Amino acid sequence: MMIKKQFLIAFSLISALSFAQQEEIQQLDTVVIKPLRLIQKSVGQRILTIDADQIRKYRPQLTDVLSFETPIYFKENGVGMVSSPSFRGTTAQQTAVLWNGININSQFLGQVDFNTISPQNYSSIDVRSGGGSSQFGSGAIGGTVALTNELDFRKGHQFHLLSSYGSFETYNNAVDYKFSDEKFSLHLGGNYFESANDYDFPDQKGFNDNGQLQHFSATANASYRFKSQHKLSFFSEIYDGERHFSILEPTQTRTKYRDKNIKSQLLWESSWQKFRLKSRGAYLNEKYTYFPQLGTDEESTYGRAETLIGKTSLGYKPHKNIYLESEINYHYTWADGTEIQDASRNSTEVQFFIKHHITPDWLYQIHINQNFVDDFNAPLLYNIGTNYKLNAQHEFRFNFSKNYRIPTFNDLYWPGAGNLDLKPESSLQGELSYVYKLNSFEFGLTYFQIELEDMIRWLPINGNLWEPVNTDRVSSKGVEATASYQFNIGKNNFKVKGLYAYTNSENKETGYQLIYVPYHKFTAGVNYDYKNWHADIKALLNGKVYTQSNNNAQTQVDDYLLVNASAQYKFGQHQRYGIGARLKNAFDRSYENMIYKPMPGINFEIFLTLNL
Repeated sequence: MMIKKQFLIAFSLISALSFAQQEEIQQLDTVVIKPLRLIQKSVGQRILTIDADQIRKYRPQLTDVLSFETPIYFKENGVGMVSSPSFRGTTAQQTAVLWNGININSQFLGQVDFNTISPQNYSSIDVRSGGGSSQFGSGAIGGTVALTNELDFRKGHQFHLLSSYGSFETYNNAVDYKFSDEKFSLHLGGNYFESANDYDFPDQKGFNDNGQLQHFSATANASYRFKSQHKLSFFSEIYDGERHFSILEPTQTRTKYRDKNIKSQLLWESSWQKFRLKSRGAYLNEKYTYFPQLGTDEESTYGRAETLIGKTSLGYKPHKNIYLESEINYHYTWADGTEIQDASRNSTEVQFFIKHHITPDWLYQIHINQNFVDDFNAPLLYNIGTNYKLNAQHEFRFNFSKNYRIPTFNDLYWPGAGNLDLKPESSLQGELSYVYKLNSFEFGLTYFQIELEDMIRWLPINGNLWEPVNTDRVSSKGVEATASYQFNIGKNNFKVKGLYAYTNSENKETGYQLIYVPYHKFTAGVNYDYKNWHADIKALLNGKVYTQSNNNAQTQVDDYLLVNASAQYKFGQHQRYGIGARLKNAFDRSYENMIYKPMPGINFEIFLTLNL
């Protein structure tokens, strides 16, 4: 704790708008080493890319960034508490999260708590809607979120510092340092966040009691380029966070939860003539400790899972318009804890990929995956996609895939409730997109449909005893639309963007909408730049969600509109220094995104930035 306090004080002493759409239409004319990006194998699917500058405009949890920038709906148990996504009407376990190409979903829960991910030190976040199990294995059914650290060369020294203070005694400090020359690239980053989080409930009596939280994350990445065709890279990250779980009444039990995660990987990339080799080894360590009653002698409970990953791929380019790749992946995971004793799992994947430019404006890809998992018969997975560019303004895309998710350790081994007879979830899904571009205006429209079988749900079987079972068939269909436009009026620069998602995700046996899946979500943003000034306004509208499987309107979470605004002034040589302020929930709206978990009303943040 003392180290973290010193870290905070040091930052405070030192410290005295861009949303992009990436398109995959380039010609495959040479094999070169470049950073791994999700876009390279996403033919037929759309990618939303959020760069580092945009990431830093949000509080230092991944939930806030993705809520305003993507179609994903999040339910939070209060600010900074457990956060679970719903992507295209699927569950949290059906969203895959990648860290520099490695799936980091929890081995216990099968999902990522998006409030344990600090995005401040990532170069970019790529979000791909739709199936990706053929590429990333279990869980990538609703969509994929890829966190990337890009290691550039010949950029010299780069330094970024952010320090902020906000309502509810909230401190956020982040530092990012990069150095690179012709052959070597280094990236060091750290983030410390702390908040009393004791906000009053708008239009209600009470406040967010026992809601304090803090987290610390650090990353160290490096790359050495032996020649232009050979490169060795190392990525590492640690996260240490503690959250008290908020309560509504003083008589309720006070609890807290601690997360510790360690991630590291070593990546070798090499190319020669028509071949490209990539080989990596990774180690993941996740640990949680739960304190069920603070101030008593009741013992804490814990769980720990460790994963070793080996991945090797070999690419071959027989023709300038054709790229072939084969890959073999091996995962070994073992876990123990208070509730789970000595569980383990072996998994081997064999993949084949082809990408072919039939013409400069028409390409397709085929991705096939066969997984061999302990105790499960995994289906053959595939992903077929195509892009066709009619002309400079009009483009069409189509993608069809089969995806799956295997049960988690908690599903299988939880004492007295685990079910060893569970089958993997499986789905078939397709999407069709249209993209229109004219100068600085872009519009995209996508229709999607997901048919899911053997959905795993925890259901009561006897009194308070719950058990995971394969129960439901789910059909999720909907429309996603995006638009952006940039224009200038004299020296005034504007960028306007909007996103709308309609999702109908229903249990096919009952006809009811799945819980915590809104029919409607809308986001909009306006960025304004004039000389040394920058300002932006962001809006988020989430439609109502049901909290019970029978769609009881009495317990639904109502729709709500949030508006945030910020302004910043940059000064000094090359505008290296900045001071700004941000207003959140500007209309002081009383809202929840999870039942009985009120969120804060109007609140503020002031911040300082330094770029060298």
